[in-house]
Amino acid sequence: MGDTVAVWAVVVAAGSGERLGADVPKAFVRFGEDPLIAASVAALDEHPGIDGIVLVVPAGWEERATFMADDIGASKASIAVAGGATRSDSVALGVAEVPPDAVLILVHDAARPLVPSDLVDRLLAGFGDGADGVIPALFVSDTVKRIDAAGRVLETLDRSELRLVQTPQAFQADVLRRALAAPDRSTGTDCASLVERVGGTVIVVPGDARALKITTRADLARAEELRADAH
Repeated sequence: MGDTVAVWAVVVAAGSGERLGADVPKAFVRFGEDPLIAASVAALDEHPGIDGIVLVVPAGWEERATFMADDIGASKASIAVAGGATRSDSVALGVAEVPPDAVLILVHDAARPLVPSDLVDRLLAGFGDGADGVIPALFVSDTVKRIDAAGRVLETLDRSELRLVQTPQAFQADVLRRALAAPDRSTGTDCASLVERVGGTVIVVPGDARALKITTRADLARAEELRADAH
């Protein structure tokens, strides 16, 4: 798909490392021999469907992000910019650096270091049905209950209709830009929710358990194990 359609990825890495107990931003915590952000950047750089990558990092870390991309040979990661006050602001700042001729934009959280190639394949293939957005998600295996502020159960939800959403998320570039221009973008929990608000059609494709989100040291250790198993 990358041969005929300009596809760019925005890697959002502007978060702190507080819950990891780190003294550096989360994206620059060590993951193996490299910063955490390097794993997902390398995976996206190696995918033939991706034409370019924008990195969004904490203010003051732009140069280090550029050096990191050079160190791992990620030639498609040519731009690093400082993030904003919210995740949506950071995404908007990254998307603003994507060339106007891009047709699709993937948005990925650097906190998910493992990006299987076939997961990206499924996202790109999903646009064959005319979707405005394609997102990966996992089935919910546990019972889910909705409760009130006092902790009382209000209802037990039908988990067959629920999914756990991951990143990367992929979008038609023009629709994503329009969604990010909305005045209430800061209240969106992910890019797909913003696209949904402007009337975009978002479809779900199977996610991947390896694409877990790093929040705690235990998550980091689990990701290290998964990467070792893959090799």
